[in-house]
Amino acid sequence: MKSGQITAVHRDNKQKQRYHIDLDGEYAFTVHEDILVKYNLFKGTDVDESFYCEVLVAEERHKAYLGALKYLGMRPRTRSQLQAYLLDKGFEAKVADEICQRCEDHGYIDDEAFAKQWVEERLRLKPRSSYMLRMELAQRGVDKAIAEDAVQGVSREAELEAARALIEKKARRITGAPNPDEERKLLAMLMRKGFSHSIIQQVRTELRQRRDEER
Repeated sequence: MKSGQITAVHRDNKQKQRYHIDLDGEYAFTVHEDILVKYNLFKGTDVDESFYCEVLVAEERHKAYLGALKYLGMRPRTRSQLQAYLLDKGFEAKVADEICQRCEDHGYIDDEAFAKQWVEERLRLKPRSSYMLRMELAQRGVDKAIAEDAVQGVSREAELEAARALIEKKARRITGAPNPDEERKLLAMLMRKGFSHSIIQQVRTELRQRRDEER
């Protein structure tokens, strides 16, 4: 524990928003300028052990919050992803929980919105079955009920279109309509992607109709 009077405040040469604090002529700790101002950490301020601990806790939380905002600024994240990120950065679980709640309260993380956006973008850019969408959301820590609600919005027609898009992408390498062996491989791919039996049967029917038309 440290205590004493602040005798100097030095601004960091590289990180301009951080300040080094000296107590009784010796370096004691470093804080962000927001904490510096909030706790009046200027020359002449007396610091006892209790105040010192309070400042360090506030600095830790502030550091975690700024890190969270930077992480969230890259792309949308789930609460679980943010918490894992903070823990990986070495913050205590209690601090990580507090920061996650703060970000949630401010709308910076919203698992329901994340799930809906994830499903919409996947269907538009990288077609997936409902099963795979559920799996992907679960891997990102989305609650099962929230994931289910987001996926329930996917109509059968939308899932069928996703299956067709995958087939078309793979079939570009094939000249003409797929032969029986190529058809089996394409349908097996849909099975691995988690598409339902009824969707696969529909696609099989369409592939065979195409083959019959080209005869």
